[in-house]
Amino acid sequence: MNGEKKGRKEPVQENGGAEGAAVKVCRVEFQPFPDETAAPPGRERSPVFNGIRLKLAAELGKTRIKIRDFINLEEGSLLELNRPADENVTLLANEVPFARGEIVVINERFGVRLTSFMHEKRE
Repeated sequence: MNGEKKGRKEPVQENGGAEGAAVKVCRVEFQPFPDETAAPPGRERSPVFNGIRLKLAAELGKTRIKIRDFINLEEGSLLELNRPADENVTLLANEVPFARGEIVVINERFGVRLTSFMHEKRE
């Protein structure tokens, strides 16, 4: 499957473990993703969903400001968000968070690479 991380292991260091047993620690080097921009073809899907629209958004962060500060915003104004610049973005479908991703640049355009899906907590 494209995007799978296959790597080789290189020994990093050996430490003494419990009761004198040697523990081998290895660093894994991942192969880069292919240059393909399209996802590989998946399993066949039912056409019943083809006409349904879905609003997707990537949330970089949030902030709160006073209305007077909002009114005074001008082109070039900066807003500080509540997340570090290197943190993953939250992906929303119809305003509901469903995944996390990282910002990527593809042919001078921004995109989002999915890194994980959010799963419901089941009791």
